[in-house]
Amino acid sequence: MFGCAMHCKALFNILNTVLAYLKSEITTDIIHKRVYNLTRFFYGLFRLEFSNNKANTGAFPINISKFEVNHSIMFSKKYLVIAGAFLALQGCSYKTTYQPIQYSTLDKDNPTVVKDRKGYIAHFDRGDQVLLGDLAVDFHSKMPVRLPDTQRKVYTVVRQGDTLQVANRLVDFKKVINFRDIGGLKTKDGKIIKWGKIYRSGHLNKLKKSEFIKFENLGLSTVIDLRTDKEIGKKPDHIPSRMKYFNYQAYDDSEDMFSKTRKDVIKGRVSPEVSNELVKEFYGLYATHDVEKVRAILNTILDNDKSTLFHCSAGKDRTGMVGAILLSILNVDRAVIINEYLLSNNYRENDVAKRMKLAKFGKLFFHNINYEVIENFSWIKPEFIQAMFDEIDKQYGSMDNYIEKGLKISKEQREAYIDKFTY
Repeated sequence: MFGCAMHCKALFNILNTVLAYLKSEITTDIIHKRVYNLTRFFYGLFRLEFSNNKANTGAFPINISKFEVNHSIMFSKKYLVIAGAFLALQGCSYKTTYQPIQYSTLDKDNPTVVKDRKGYIAHFDRGDQVLLGDLAVDFHSKMPVRLPDTQRKVYTVVRQGDTLQVANRLVDFKKVINFRDIGGLKTKDGKIIKWGKIYRSGHLNKLKKSEFIKFENLGLSTVIDLRTDKEIGKKPDHIPSRMKYFNYQAYDDSEDMFSKTRKDVIKGRVSPEVSNELVKEFYGLYATHDVEKVRAILNTILDNDKSTLFHCSAGKDRTGMVGAILLSILNVDRAVIINEYLLSNNYRENDVAKRMKLAKFGKLFFHNINYEVIENFSWIKPEFIQAMFDEIDKQYGSMDNYIEKGLKISKEQREAYIDKFTY
């Protein structure tokens, strides 16, 4: 009896944790609503059952969110079975089984910097040279090192001539996903995109006020939000008041196609093949549907003398397209651009895993949910961004023509932008 009570108490504690997570992640999505309500139900059930101040009478009311359930519920094995199944689904690990995830290899050949208890350790291994040093103290080498901003974590070191420039790609905020610097990329003529000038990320709704100083220390002056009015209404950006904020919607979602597609996916009305085509169609439209808006986005970034952050919801699709066009303007090779684009898969693994575990539980309510479709909308693929490039080529003949005729950036302006944003 004691052992059973201990197990039930453990289930109660886990339910409490799951409820806290779901409450923090709650959205208006159908699955989230159903999962959240069921979690609150079990939470209320266990809380009442194991309360020291209440006895189990066999019939009791349970307050759940905005409504009340008043049923005669006998605490029996079947509720433990249901709760156990629920917890098992929540706790199961997610492993993709439908498609190989394509990760970026952008920084794999760069020297790496790791952090130990004492400080940052640089390890540079390239062919005949192996350098190792403690950046917190000094660096015993003839090659000078530019130390990073101490407010930022260090992830990569990029060699620039005879200098090892220490910089970080991923900027670590607790609740903001996919926040990264697009610096350090080589252009076709051997220049390097400056670090600390252009950032990209997911939405900033959960940026903590305690992180505002860190946010401002990045040198940011401008935030560009690529989301729709509906998305912003649900999760507005939480940023320092001194930041300039712009909202550019290059894709008109006045018919609320995002929400309709989301509902169709949940109800199993979208096949894996169709989901792929929907994403590619969206990519093809984004850069060419409203070129004036795309031009405004890019001009805001390129004309800013300080640092700029642009973002959408997850920082992968709309943000990925703007980033690809921006890097094309700065003369970065197409293969490098695609590799930078794919970094969103590297940096969003945990986020996607959470969504897939939620989808597994959602299948209890919506039996037609297709996991492969959920994956197609969660990960990004080279073929997605290629669809944008193909549509640009189809309408303008080449990316250079699109930049000059569509975005109205002259060759002279483009050269000036390249000089401004490269070493």
